[in-house]
Amino acid sequence: MKRALFLILAIAALAALFAVPALCEGPPNPLCFDGPADYTYADDHLWISIQKRVVTEPKLAAYFICDIQTTDPGALKAAVAYNKPKDPRRLTSVIAQEYGAVLAVNGDGYGYHGNGIVVRNSEIRRTKSPAGYHLLTLDDKGDLSVLTKFGKKKAKTLATELIESGVSQIWCFGPELMRDGEAVSLRGFEIISVSTGVRAPRTAIGQIGPLHYVVVVVDGRREGYSKGMSVPELQRVFSEEIKGVQTAFNLDGGGSTTLYFCGEVINRPSGNTERATSDIVYFK
Repeated sequence: MKRALFLILAIAALAALFAVPALCEGPPNPLCFDGPADYTYADDHLWISIQKRVVTEPKLAAYFICDIQTTDPGALKAAVAYNKPKDPRRLTSVIAQEYGAVLAVNGDGYGYHGNGIVVRNSEIRRTKSPAGYHLLTLDDKGDLSVLTKFGKKKAKTLATELIESGVSQIWCFGPELMRDGEAVSLRGFEIISVSTGVRAPRTAIGQIGPLHYVVVVVDGRREGYSKGMSVPELQRVFSEEIKGVQTAFNLDGGGSTTLYFCGEVINRPSGNTERATSDIVYFK
């Protein structure tokens, strides 16, 4: 009897030691949006909940709010289509499948221009003047930050210093949308139009708290389905519709805007098909 009891206790102890959290367990923090999710995913370190919304005012717009939570500081990643920016580009979904992404969106599209500081996976890919652009950085703790002022430092010096401080990714686009939980002024940003009347497909990423992120993908240029959003309208999604956003940054958009999730593209790219791009942002 004692031997049987001992065996039962030993088996129970081993089971507890090697237990994996059940996939039905919820994410560590409340979701950043109200209401049910239309798409969900969970594993032992990653929770994704996606809600699709459609509004009719001020214009018809369909968009996705993606709440992403993780216990792994390395879950937010970046990948490029090929080794050189000017090499042929590939579809977001193709790159995502190659790297085993659960969720992926198009990145900053750095292959479409030759400006700014670009770092991918701690490798410097470009050190041109970032003047006019904003820079989004990701550090080894999984935290996002935005740089809008660069002083008189040379681009290569700034990139090297950021990498030495623990930054592994630098995306070059913008504008910055949120800082320290507040919407920032969009004045002076001229890389893309920030006019209230210029609506387009949009892709943006933000951070709510430690290892808690939000991605917003807006469809556009699709008559009868979605006109898209202006940058100020996108900013208001982060500041008024999503709970607790501390940092938010606009990535490349337009025909590049793509939302890949669990093996398929779930948004409707503006050209009726995906546009090839130079890079993606993804979670795994």
